[in-house]
Amino acid sequence: MISTAVVVFLLGDAVIRAGLMDALLLAPWPLLALWCVYVSAFASGLKIDDEALTVQNLLRVIRMPWARVADIQWRWQVEITTDAGEKVRAVGGPVEGRGGRRAGSRAETPMGMRAQYDSIVRAWETARERLSPGADGAVRHGWDVPVIAALGVLVVWAVIALLVTGGPA
Repeated sequence: MISTAVVVFLLGDAVIRAGLMDALLLAPWPLLALWCVYVSAFASGLKIDDEALTVQNLLRVIRMPWARVADIQWRWQVEITTDAGEKVRAVGGPVEGRGGRRAGSRAETPMGMRAQYDSIVRAWETARERLSPGADGAVRHGWDVPVIAALGVLVVWAVIALLVTGGPA
């Protein structure tokens, strides 16, 4: 949120001081920095719905139907094991707390994070109860295409800006 406000301020200042065309030539650089902040801090996450559990780690997306989830553990982060033995760690899921130099324990973890983990486990258990025998679906691995497309647009925009300005001097 603060990063977005800083970028909007910088680009607004560029429009006021240098004009719209110069601001458009400057814009890809802070927008690329904002893209990096988004991917590193906000893109990763763990989503649940009635059919599956979706883990996004940076740009990689893994969708696991509940029928394929064999186990869910909470080590330093949520770790899902599929029926094929594949282990998927959710970088953006709730993270178990750790105080000082001592090993983390469930009791030291903030209540909000424990509640998030518990809701994931409850959704898995509920889904297992209602699954019919032979329920199927493949674990799908993919990429966050919209975010990668946005990067492509920003890179092309940056190259055009370099070509128009003559590149770095």
